[in-house]
Amino acid sequence: MTAPVIASVPRRFPLFPTLLTLVMLVVLVGLGLWQLDRREWKHALIARLRAAQTQPLLEPDDFMRALRNEASIQYRLAELPCSPGDVLPYDLKGGSSVGGVSGYLVLVSCRPNRKLPDIVVVAGWTKRPDAAAVPVYVDTVFKGVIIERPYGRVQTRPQFMLIPDTSVPPLQVSRMPTPDELPDNHLSYAGQWFGLAAVLVTIYGLWLRRRWQGEKVAPAAPNR
Repeated sequence: MTAPVIASVPRRFPLFPTLLTLVMLVVLVGLGLWQLDRREWKHALIARLRAAQTQPLLEPDDFMRALRNEASIQYRLAELPCSPGDVLPYDLKGGSSVGGVSGYLVLVSCRPNRKLPDIVVVAGWTKRPDAAAVPVYVDTVFKGVIIERPYGRVQTRPQFMLIPDTSVPPLQVSRMPTPDELPDNHLSYAGQWFGLAAVLVTIYGLWLRRRWQGEKVAPAAPNR
């Protein structure tokens, strides 16, 4: 009797798991490349906002163009006469003092009779959460940085906010924002997506190797 011949089972390529892995790999790499592209966009934005602070003070026509979405005045410097007298704050927003202490920004409207303003001014900073019910006396000229859409794209809210380098008593000076404070963590996000792609490839390679090594061998039919 002839001894049986051992023949290995042909390896079957796992089509569906491979296609699924490739799709996931393309998505992860694509997200990483998108974050790198966003990083370049953010650097260009920061450079543009830095340059905006070196431009001349805003004119009324600049505000009108921004209202019509024809131009951006983000981080531009502006000077605004504000003399509503004794006025209740328009709103409070979370913010920091010039020393970095968390609290509230007291926003006021420079329009009389509490008409709906296109722009609000940060009259100062306070720790009091009830500051919205406390009148402040405003009769000054504010100069500072313009922030566009402090309330998003809600048309019934002010479209601009001026953060000045001064305050009205008894409020304290608030911290003025700078373009360098914008978050720039796109490189780390890209690294995370590329890292996940590398982990996916490693796991798939280990799984494929184990699958092939675990395939059983089958005896060939004996010769008669």
